[in-house]
Amino acid sequence: MPFQHTSVLVAVDDSESAGRALDFALELAETLRLPVRIVHATRPRHGRAGEVRTIDYEEVQQAAGGIPEYELAAAVLDRALAQAGERAVSVEPVLLSGDPAEALLRYAAECDRPMLVVGRRGRGRLQGLLMGSVSDKTVRLARCPVIVIH
Repeated sequence: MPFQHTSVLVAVDDSESAGRALDFALELAETLRLPVRIVHATRPRHGRAGEVRTIDYEEVQQAAGGIPEYELAAAVLDRALAQAGERAVSVEPVLLSGDPAEALLRYAAECDRPMLVVGRRGRGRLQGLLMGSVSDKTVRLARCPVIVIH
């Protein structure tokens, strides 16, 4: 079967494994000449559990005194974009609201033939386990290739 992926999605948070996943995704994308979508999902505000939606990253950046959790999420993406630096690859930030694993899976399902890169362990309650809940759920349920970085 020919290689036909059209983008690399990489999930980021403030964890070290997400930073390593981002570095790997950027190198992979440069090698394969694919664009990178840097994705961060923030948990929804009260009363919106189960809802997954895309947040306008640029709008959050420009808003003064906006929703604090969106501003913190945008800051995570800002740091990831700075880490991407001047790589010879197209980079797009994607800000989602919802359960991180569910949001990532839904977003990946909307993309055309992506590859997904995730860190092994984020900042969730299950840090002590071998693989974090987001990476575990993603590996089990994604309908695209998933690479887990330790």
